Amino acid sequence: MKTLIYTSIYSNLWGTEFGGRPSRHYHYRLSLKNILNVNADKFICFVPIEELDDLKSHFYGTWGVSKEKLEFVVFDLQNTKYFNQIRNLKDLDKMKTIDRCFEVQYNKFFWYDMLENKELYDRIYWFDAGLSHGGLFPENLAYGSGFDRHFLFTCFNQDFLMKLNTLSEEKFILVGKTNSGRFLWSQTIPEKYYREFKRDHHIIGGFFGGKPKMFDKLKNNFESLLLELLNNEPLLYMEEQILSCLYYEKTNDFELLAFDDWYRREDHVDSDIKYFYNLFE
Repeated sequence: MKTLIYTSIYSNLWGTEFGGRPSRHYHYRLSLKNILNVNADKFICFVPIEELDDLKSHFYGTWGVSKEKLEFVVFDLQNTKYFNQIRNLKDLDKMKTIDRCFEVQYNKFFWYDMLENKELYDRIYWFDAGLSHGGLFPENLAYGSGFDRHFLFTCFNQDFLMKLNTLSEEKFILVGKTNSGRFLWSQTIPEKYYREFKRDHHIIGGFFGGKPKMFDKLKNNFESLLLELLNNEPLLYMEEQILSCLYYEKTNDFELLAFDDWYRREDHVDSDIKYFYNLFE
């Protein structure tokens, strides 16, 4: 089973018109270092030219990661498909205070078209580079010491990748958070874009994937709906909101990995609450 995982690292977007999370320099690097432990055949990471040398120094030099295993591809976010339409819907000053970058969100699908030799892989997955961090995974799964321990978790292993490959034999994998009652997380794109409006689950963008043919289909459907929104709506919608609509358009195409909440909270007394990290078990 030959597997490709692709991702991106853009650490310096906070305070710019792109928007992005602050203080993510080491977070993204240490997290991706840990994600490599799922041991896919190939990892591709899209990066800005300004970070390329530093990333190569960390991964190839300090950490001894093979260049054949992890490849960095330079991409300028200004070359994002539909960049001008996206930019025209932004409040550029407000974006400097927002921690989510729309270009990165949408490029999770546009970068798919830039992957070479996709036909050589049995499975292709997107993983957020910063997914492995202490806000999502409990202390008992951590390893290492010092600052690094906040990003290193044993559940990112080859068994987890094998689980994904097995579950994606017939369907495309999406991850969905319970989005009703006390677990309400997000609103949706306008109801008129749904064939039958539902919001019981909010699809998250942290990881997803499956067979290339299925990925092609989802990518095309995502781009079609995104373009419809760009042409007809006065604001931008998160990639997760678009994915949630696509999920309910044809649920039988997907293997939904569902969870209730991100982590244990003080008011959680139920024994049957499923947390995000439980998906990795």
